[in-house]
Amino acid sequence: MSDRFPVLVTGATGKLGTKACEALLRHGYDVRATDQKLPPDFDFDTELGDLQDEYFVQRLMRGVRAVVHLGNHPNAFTGPSPQRILAENTRMNANVFHACVQHGIERLVFASSVQAFLYTDFERRPSHYRLPYLPLDGRAACAPGPNTYGQSKEFAERMLQHLVAAHPRLAATSLRYPMLVNDAAISRFESVRALGPHWFNFAECASHLTYEDAGELIARVVGRSAPGYRQYFPALAMTFRGRTNADLIRQFYPDTPLSVPAEQMEELIDISEITRDTGWSPTRRISVPLED
Repeated sequence: MSDRFPVLVTGATGKLGTKACEALLRHGYDVRATDQKLPPDFDFDTELGDLQDEYFVQRLMRGVRAVVHLGNHPNAFTGPSPQRILAENTRMNANVFHACVQHGIERLVFASSVQAFLYTDFERRPSHYRLPYLPLDGRAACAPGPNTYGQSKEFAERMLQHLVAAHPRLAATSLRYPMLVNDAAISRFESVRALGPHWFNFAECASHLTYEDAGELIARVVGRSAPGYRQYFPALAMTFRGRTNADLIRQFYPDTPLSVPAEQMEELIDISEITRDTGWSPTRRISVPLED
């Protein structure tokens, strides 16, 4: 492929989509955008439409060499009902994935979620949690529980795995994004003198990533040409000043299997595979004090 081949970004005008478009442009790609809305300050040519319309999606794929698929309901609280989130996300994902295969597109990046493999109980916050293992990475098996948003991401990951098995030339990557934050959100966290545990989502390992880092990773993954399926958990765990990782494990994850002893665990989330495969590493982490 040439250095400036066309890349389609779905969900392009949202916060992540905007950063992805900017990063792809910096890396020399010809960015094509689609979404259901067009903010006045969005600087990329955008085709408006609904990804639930398979014929619209088919038209989008003409002349495209790679697809970055971000166009979903973005969390468990945005849809009119849980079942609509599941049904509509799944319809959009199926339309985009199968259109890519039908048009011979060989590079596909999908915005999955930490909630595909970590169950979050939105009704209660227990005092401690059992994660699949620590340090976490992108290899954990899907386990979203009854969260239909997480289920939609699980089904999408499974679709991609089946498509890659049937079409070995396809390079498909699921990015299991954590909570995404901007500079204003980080400043709010870090300006508070101290916060109690209930302010943080320890069920998701207090994981986060900036929109800028998330967008840069998308551009790096698009540039990777190796076929096959991969899934990554591109995230940092918050730093709690005055607390070691061993302290956090004893308090919040006492029943979680550990790959290394708690006292030797430098990070609760292991991103070494992502860095090795793409050269990417995140640039900014939230650091806050934690009250008992």
